[in-house]
Amino acid sequence: MAGMPVRPYYVDVSLRWSDMDALLHVNNVQFFRLLEEARVIAFRDWYHGPLGIERRPQLLVARAKIDYLRQLYYRDEPIVVAIWVTAIAGASFDTGYEVLSSRGSDAEVYARAETTQVRFDMEAQRPQRISFDDRKVLEAHVGSPVSMKRRLKGYA
Repeated sequence: MAGMPVRPYYVDVSLRWSDMDALLHVNNVQFFRLLEEARVIAFRDWYHGPLGIERRPQLLVARAKIDYLRQLYYRDEPIVVAIWVTAIAGASFDTGYEVLSSRGSDAEVYARAETTQVRFDMEAQRPQRISFDDRKVLEAHVGSPVSMKRRLKGYA
């Protein structure tokens, strides 16, 4: 599990029958839904403050990239998404993911991905610096960058 921190945060995500496409595997677009579900659960857990008070910042996804490594066929048991923070900047941070068959050390890796989230002031419609408290939450989940496939120059 290349690139992950020593203790990644794991989220179980159930597959839906409708996630399959005509080729009978989970459609490539549905992988982004799996990542979103894992991200929402992880951030809810990470930002859960003392006394049960939730204080999640308003975030927008500014970028998403994914490497599909093997086909994921529908199954009854949930898949596992390992999630961690790979970089923190002034108003944004990157999140790394691995979509896995299980939490075991021998888990199959279906995909690796990375998204960039921007702290955003919805009223002013502009990015907002990550607060000191939010930065501390993110720093508790920092790991190495995601090991993405390299692309040759001149190719998208």
